[in-house]
Amino acid sequence: MRSKKVTLTLALFGGSTGADRFYLGQNTAGWLTILLCWLVLPGAVYGIMRYNLYPNWEPFLLARYALPILFHVFATGRYLIMSEESFMSQNVKKSNTFPMVLLSFVITAILIVGSSRLLQTVQIVDIDKAEVQAVLSAETMSQEFRNDEEAYRKEYDNKTLQIEGVVVETGNDFELGTYFALRGKDGDPFGIKCYFLGDHLKEAEQVVMGDKVTMKGIANGNKLENCTLLERNGEKVK
Repeated sequence: MRSKKVTLTLALFGGSTGADRFYLGQNTAGWLTILLCWLVLPGAVYGIMRYNLYPNWEPFLLARYALPILFHVFATGRYLIMSEESFMSQNVKKSNTFPMVLLSFVITAILIVGSSRLLQTVQIVDIDKAEVQAVLSAETMSQEFRNDEEAYRKEYDNKTLQIEGVVVETGNDFELGTYFALRGKDGDPFGIKCYFLGDHLKEAEQVVMGDKVTMKGIANGNKLENCTLLERNGEKVK
């Protein structure tokens, strides 16, 4: 007879791995859980990002982990409200099932790492080689975003933009890293923030407030990510 406490623990910490199902000998249900949570779901997110089916990727990247976590809660709650008689009927295999439990964690870890690397191929664009898809001023970009954010995102999100403007702020964002902000339309308090990665970080260090710059980066709402500096005060940087 399998332990209900062990089953609850496995469901709470490994529900999306199917560990609780494998522990009870329900191998088909276990494999389906892994397949849906860590292959189908990341695959759907990749498809949305790869083919730009929705302008804002962030909710889908969040859902990739949020939905499996919710599944852990659901699986745990299912066992908590299950009667002892019903739980006993769940155990369909008498032999040792712990090897399959351990295997489920290993396979899930491999799928998480693999899908993360696959999604990075879509998220991180070689900005030096990316072709500019639209040219805007920072003030125009700011105005269009404020006037109709939904329409703006449909038009520009995840596209490579070239923008020009005046630097009004420099700083470092804990989540996204080094940035400077360009002046928006009519004193827009947010302006257009331009974030830098890797080898391009040194470009951001050259800029001071008041500089007029031309940027290239990937649009995400009212900010540019993975930026490169093209011109500073009328002089080419590269």
